[in-house]
Amino acid sequence: MSPVTSRLVRLSDVTPAEAGRWADLVDRALEPNPFLSPAYLLSASRWLSRTSGILLVVVERDDRMIALLPLSREDRFHGTPLRYATTAGAFLKDDAPLCAPLVDTEQATVALDGLLGFLADRRNGVPALVELTLLPGSGALHEALHDACRRAGVPMLERSRFERAFLDRASDAPAPRDALSRSKRKQVERLTRRLEEATGSSLVMEDRGDDPRAFETFVALEAAGWKGDVDRDGGALEVTPGAVEWFTDVTDGLRERTNLRLLTLTAGEDVVYMSLLLGAGGSLYSLMDTYDERFAKFSPGVIGRVMEQEFVLGRTTADRFDPCLHPKNVGPSGLYRDRRTLVGVVLATRGLLPRLLVRSVPTLRRLRARVAGTPRETPEDAS
Repeated sequence: MSPVTSRLVRLSDVTPAEAGRWADLVDRALEPNPFLSPAYLLSASRWLSRTSGILLVVVERDDRMIALLPLSREDRFHGTPLRYATTAGAFLKDDAPLCAPLVDTEQATVALDGLLGFLADRRNGVPALVELTLLPGSGALHEALHDACRRAGVPMLERSRFERAFLDRASDAPAPRDALSRSKRKQVERLTRRLEEATGSSLVMEDRGDDPRAFETFVALEAAGWKGDVDRDGGALEVTPGAVEWFTDVTDGLRERTNLRLLTLTAGEDVVYMSLLLGAGGSLYSLMDTYDERFAKFSPGVIGRVMEQEFVLGRTTADRFDPCLHPKNVGPSGLYRDRRTLVGVVLATRGLLPRLLVRSVPTLRRLRARVAGTPRETPEDAS
């Protein structure tokens, strides 16, 4: 087997052959992540200027991509004079609800060793401090990254930790509807009955991901509601420059690899609710949804999210479903029975000062807590 090689590639310079190897890696990744797929990230570079600073650390072996990490260079790491590289650049910080690097499941050890080795070499131009955001707080990638840092002697500081709504097929929790509180379950059932009475039709959830025209329906439905109101900063695709073109590319690319679902809730001829799901490996992610505001009084978003979970468990083979909800969205988050922990970490890949910074922060935090007579802060508190 040939040696591992690593290099830095500008997102805008990726060749079609490299994009093909990249797409194959997404399907083999230790942590499935469609937001780092070429269908999502590379297509964004064609339409959105915010991607201009993204560099890809690519690790390869035997003409096969085995790791990929997107980074953006930034000045002054959180109040220090030190430069750093981060996954939370101008584009990914707003448009990627998961930033876990792609690491080949079968070659995770050599892939991560190659990645850290490349980052540790100052000749490659990557700052010594590397910030990785929105990583899984447990699981195979979490453990593999920690093990790789220990082998390389790379200090790691966890700066943030939070939980968000999730649906895990392996969970021993009740079915999605049964997991709701009694009052919420009755509310969903009551709203469903009233909506069906108002439309004169039963509600049906189906997947229209293989139909390009369904995405056009989604765009129009979203633009017709509050998200299409520029004055309300709704952020609909149709009112965001380049967004429709970008997401047309995204849906086309994922559709080709059977990694796109567009769940559509209908009542007769009426489209009530739609949710765009991106797939990778055995996971599904709901990046955006919308509903027909004519039916707003029936809370179609609540009904749709519950039926969406039932569809995922009953009519797909996905092991996990992430609705990508920020924890501040308490109401929608309460519709999901499971939780997933995400963390943000900083690596000091080389250099005395960066390593001292990462290693000393926890010590200073403990000392400050003792002096104040308060319990030790958690990384979440300190972020």
